[in-house]
Amino acid sequence: MKVFEKIKKLWDSFKSFDLQKKIIIVIISILVCANIVLGIVIFSKRHISSVLVENVVNNQKESLIAINSNARKGVIKNNDYAFFKFSESQKNIIEEVYKEFDSCSIIVRIALEPTKKQNEIINLTDSLLFKFGFLPKSFFNSKGKLVQDEFELNKLNAIISNQSKSPRFVDYSIAIPKVKNGKIEIPEGFFIYSSLKTNILGCCVAPANLGFDCSLEIPFYGYASNGGQVDFSNSSFDFTGGSLVFTTINDNKKTMPIYEVVFSENEENKSTLEKSSSTDILFGGEKFYLKNMKGVKKIQIPSSSLKSSFTDVTIKENKDIVSILLKEAIHNQNEKEILVPIKTDPGLILNYPVENWRTVDYEIFEWDRFDKILFFDTKDYDIQNRFFRRLAFFVEKEGYKGKILTNEQLEGKHGFNAHDYSADSMAKFFNKAKELKVQLNYEEELLYRILLENNLIYLDGGVVKPNEGGIVSISQETPGWSRRRLLAHEGWHTLYFRDVEFRNYVSAVYHTMDQYSLQFLKDYFASQKNLGYDQNDEYLMQNEFMAYTMQQPLNEVGKNFVNWSNWKSVFEYTPDLAAYVRNNKGRGFEDAAIALNEFVFDKYGIVCGNIAIVNKY
Repeated sequence: MKVFEKIKKLWDSFKSFDLQKKIIIVIISILVCANIVLGIVIFSKRHISSVLVENVVNNQKESLIAINSNARKGVIKNNDYAFFKFSESQKNIIEEVYKEFDSCSIIVRIALEPTKKQNEIINLTDSLLFKFGFLPKSFFNSKGKLVQDEFELNKLNAIISNQSKSPRFVDYSIAIPKVKNGKIEIPEGFFIYSSLKTNILGCCVAPANLGFDCSLEIPFYGYASNGGQVDFSNSSFDFTGGSLVFTTINDNKKTMPIYEVVFSENEENKSTLEKSSSTDILFGGEKFYLKNMKGVKKIQIPSSSLKSSFTDVTIKENKDIVSILLKEAIHNQNEKEILVPIKTDPGLILNYPVENWRTVDYEIFEWDRFDKILFFDTKDYDIQNRFFRRLAFFVEKEGYKGKILTNEQLEGKHGFNAHDYSADSMAKFFNKAKELKVQLNYEEELLYRILLENNLIYLDGGVVKPNEGGIVSISQETPGWSRRRLLAHEGWHTLYFRDVEFRNYVSAVYHTMDQYSLQFLKDYFASQKNLGYDQNDEYLMQNEFMAYTMQQPLNEVGKNFVNWSNWKSVFEYTPDLAAYVRNNKGRGFEDAAIALNEFVFDKYGIVCGNIAIVNKY
């Protein structure tokens, strides 16, 4: 009752005021109520950050939990921290991304907005630090409050950069540690420290990439959970933390990640036949020589091809032509068989460590510049024969073409020490085998599954149809000097299979070259009984002419054919033409090679004798 009496007295007093006083009282009351409401709203949203976290998978956005006012505003003014915490739904997003991509990272986008006073000191000191790192659960009490002091914070791993050398906008990424004992260790949140005024523009959850990408409008720097020092000159990067993010072994379930080197698109920096443009990169203690060729955008280097897979990388020469150096995971492995190839340059296949193969018997690679070109390297000729010998007789061997031999018929017969087949010829082989109900062996059935998985062939109503592309096979049993030449020889075949323009150009050179030299080559084929090429097959003859002419460097072409002309088996079979080639020092083949070399350099950026653009020292 007393409350109502007081309200009545106030109302009676209010009625006694004149109009001007009543208006003033109403305005003051409204302002007081508005401030109370605003205070309630601010209090209720004191933990809602203006910084949104985005899930790159579905593009959904949600505010982070702010632990302090800097995090709430998304602004650090001077030598201070912003502390953020993940909500349970955000932790679920992190877990989902990790499970889908086998890795996950938190990326923050920041903008340096130094004050006038801060601008005056930027060039005077190297101690303007930026830090970005995870906050572990142990740093929070049971009520979710951050309880650690600055000394403990300074001990945390973090990405550290010098803001006096930083671009205005930067994307920083730090990866979630890989699964241990089947459990994803998701951090409770993250912190950002800045010496200068910094705006935190956004955050996203994405698969992990380590390295730098300065080709973007906003440069990217990605690190493992142990952080690292940013080199804004982009001449080095420490990938030793990669073992905390990616698998460290190759097997039938997972494949070790790749390094991806992307060249700038400036045509002035590309190699010509007269002038080479390249960069030397040190992967730990191993030196790689990478050619910057026309048409080459990126080179993929498997970490499993290195002596130390997770190491520091330094660009020693021409760092300006490298715009991206990233390390990323390889996905989509079949848990029972190795069907997915490792993408790389052919130059790394020859000395790829056998101990890092994903199977004991073979490894498969895909040319990183040309899809649907697969390279098989086998433990020995026996394994290679089980994959390709029956196919060799079906596709190329004179007297056997179009026939599928039984195991008994194949007994004691030799295929080749290296192989190449087009998608078209392999599709015909598998259709014929099905038609005749031939029981293929395990490796041949495996080859079929590999071709399907990588889209060299496809099924159309039960019929095998070809796409473009082809395969190459070499063996560890072949001596090293021969493996290099065979890889070039067979590699040229695959480009011939997939590119009609190249085939047409080869045909033009074939029909216009010195015909005595060409006939010598045909006689050479006939004199070597182990080859058994069907010389009635014009496609095969043009393809082999090209590969034999281009398998060695340009300055060795003439010498190679002169050497063959001196073989007893060749001289006895075709004495006049052997003498002709000796007398003109193989000039007919050299002229053909020069014409072919100019074409493939302009089209593919590679040259006779070397289909690779990566050399490892």
